[in-house]
Amino acid sequence: TGVQTCALPIFKKGYTVIMTKTENKQMLGNIARAQVGNVSKANLVIRIHADSNNNSSVSGASMLVPTDTKNTDSIYKVSKKYGQVVFTSLIKDVGMNDRGVVDRADMAGFNWSKVPVILVEMGFLSNPSEDQLLSTVAYQDKLAMALADGIEVALK
Repeated sequence: TGVQTCALPIFKKGYTVIMTKTENKQMLGNIARAQVGNVSKANLVIRIHADSNNNSSVSGASMLVPTDTKNTDSIYKVSKKYGQVVFTSLIKDVGMNDRGVVDRADMAGFNWSKVPVILVEMGFLSNPSEDQLLSTVAYQDKLAMALADGIEVALK
């Protein structure tokens, strides 16, 4: 299925992480990813992405959360709360440009989820400076620690 379970020791927080993609060649659709979270009864599904824009000077991070619809009514409030808490940690700890928390109704991964779900855009691949940063292990570790710190606060 392309799904791997692992404990990430860098976090030292005791979380179990289920990775739905560990290599670029893996393809798992949005509905299938939502089902991984649903079946595992995840406390939180966090989707990690990098954004792009025609304007290469656009930079920063944003957090996408489900809009309150009939499909997401049971997870909307907690997803939004978790998204805001995790995003605040990311912006504060990494010092990224704050592009905000945005409600989205058009994402299959949100609409099929039965557990809290958020999607973080970690920067812009179309911005040469951010693209270069995103490719370094040190920056990836900094992002991962900021996310882990935010998740720890959110899940308390």
